[in-house]
Amino acid sequence: MLPKWHLLIGFVFSYVLVYFFNFSVLSGVIVFLSSWLIIDFDHYLLYLSINKDFSLSRAYYSFLLRKEKYLKLSLEERQAQQQYKRNLLIFHGIEFWIILGILSYFNNIFLFILLGFFIHMLADWTEMYFIQEPIYMKFSQTYTFIKNKKLKEFVLK
Repeated sequence: MLPKWHLLIGFVFSYVLVYFFNFSVLSGVIVFLSSWLIIDFDHYLLYLSINKDFSLSRAYYSFLLRKEKYLKLSLEERQAQQQYKRNLLIFHGIEFWIILGILSYFNNIFLFILLGFFIHMLADWTEMYFIQEPIYMKFSQTYTFIKNKKLKEFVLK
């Protein structure tokens, strides 16, 4: 899902939490930032590790172009892509969420981050459902890593 939609969804959810559920403004800001900015930092880290390039704008446009090209493939072509490796996005997996859950016992800030991540993931999973993509790659990074061992790299032409 594009960042602008995560930004909008995060803002609406955060506003509702602050206005209707008596969350503090600080907790609303944390939920807002974690629902669109913090969680997607792993996309930038992936770009950085592959390209050795610190440019945030080039990273954004690289992912945007890759996604555009991928979504232009027919459903049959996309299903054939199941033979290719999926990106490992460390913040998009249950493994990291468990760590946040454990840390939330020590400080509530991690609970708000986890809530923001959950809001983000609901949006991602909804999009994946509509574009008929498997959700495993944005549920368990361990499973994605294991599954990737048998697959080859995906290269867009």
